[in-house]
This record gives sequence, C-alpha cells and structure tokens, in this order.
Amino acid sequence: MDNLVIASILSMAGLSIFFASVLAFADKKLKVEEDPEVDRINHLLPGVNCGACGFLSCHDFAEHIVNEGADPAKCRVVDKETREEICKDMGISGGETYSVIPLIHCAAEEKNKKFTAEYRGIKTCSAANLVFGGGLECQYGCMGLGDCTRVCPFGALYMENGLPRVDQTKCTGCGKCEKACPRNIISMREKKTEELYYVACSSHDTALRVRQVCGVGCIACGICVKLSPKEFFKVEDNLSHADFSKQSDQKTAEMLAGKCPTKVIKKL
Repeated sequence: MDNLVIASILSMAGLSIFFASVLAFADKKLKVEEDPEVDRINHLLPGVNCGACGFLSCHDFAEHIVNEGADPAKCRVVDKETREEICKDMGISGGETYSVIPLIHCAAEEKNKKFTAEYRGIKTCSAANLVFGGGLECQYGCMGLGDCTRVCPFGALYMENGLPRVDQTKCTGCGKCEKACPRNIISMREKKTEELYYVACSSHDTALRVRQVCGVGCIACGICVKLSPKEFFKVEDNLSHADFSKQSDQKTAEMLAGKCPTKVIKKL
C-alpha cells in the first residue's frame, strides 16, 4: 500500500514537472511581444473599458492610436492634461474638446405620471417596457426604474422623484446611459456654451393626448419657433427640437425657455 502511495505521488510530481516544462516552452516560443508604445499609451488611458471611444477596450484603443492614428479625444474619461500628453507624444493635434453630457428628454416627475395599471414585474425599465410600458400611460416617458443609473460606471446618475438626475462633476460622457434606456429619452450632447437649453420631452402625441397623460410635456404649440427668427427650435411630428448650434446667443435661448407654456424647455 505504501509503495502504491509513493508511486502515485512520484507520478503526479513527474506529470506536474512535464506540463510545467511544456507551458514554459510554449510561453517562450509563442509569446507575442507588446509594442512598448502601445503599453505606455494604454497605461495613460483610464482603464475603465467603457467603450465610449468606439473601441472594445482601453488597450484596443491604445493600439488604434499608435498603429492607425485614432484621435485620443475620443476618450471622454481621461483628463485634459493626459489627453494633451498623448497627442504630443503621437505628434498629432487633439483639437478643442468639450464635455459631453446626457440630456434627459422627459420632465414628468412621479407626481406627473399617470398609470393605467400597477406594474409588478422585474423592476427594470427594459422589462417594464415589454409589458405595456409598465402601465405608464405616456408611451414615450421615463418609467423611472433606473436602468440608466445602474449601468453608469462613474455613479454620475441617480434617481430623484421618478427621474434620472445627472451629477456633472462625475459624468464623463461615456454614453452607457443613453444605450441602456429602452425609450431613448437620453441623448449625449457636447456642452459648447455656458448653458444648454433643450426640450425635456420625447412625446409625439397630440397636444390633447399630452395633456391627458402628462401635463408637463411638449404640446407643439410652436411659440418657441415663432419667437426665434434664427430657428433656435423647430417642431416636427408634434415635438419641438433644439438646434444646439444656435445657442451661442444665450440671451435669446433663455427668453425662449421662459416663453414655453409648459416650461418643458430646460436649462442645463
């Protein structure tokens, strides 16, 4: 019995040494040498792998910067100084960059929302949207179950009174919240002006229907269009849309927001 135990131990030890030798040989022969420049750029990037740059990971982005000249400004997470350092090292101009922030195109807080039924399913917007919109009468509005807040890797979104709020000091503009919303009420925009005026509504219903199911949505009255000779806003399919390229005239944008009868033009 003792001989059998000893033989088993020696056999396992021999197999371990054999496989370790094979792995060591394979590692030496098959090892892919990392480009030191890619490795250096990768260490300058934030490493959060959020995908906002359009690449699979920070390492993948670093490879494209070094090998294909991808614009480092596509990374919204890295700070300005680091971005400039990467641009300088690669001999490229990153150009002027602006913060990108999510706009919430719904103004209906919990008190403004009307439901036809109580939703008792899985407490996510994506699940509720499949079951008659979770009973929410407005088929375009925020369901308030926080899918956008859960996917944010930086804790920049939080729920308050049935709507997502944005902490601009934490937001990096990665865009994950935009992709997570099943009703597409979140859009990512560059903040090129001190204040950003936008329409906090996504409804394409008629004015009568909006009044019935919400009361704080856009009724497509057209006042923002009639009072803006430079076409700060335009109404299409029962919904007003802001032209963000016109907002350098902050005074007019503020005036138009104040004239909106439902106060659905918000300032950020």
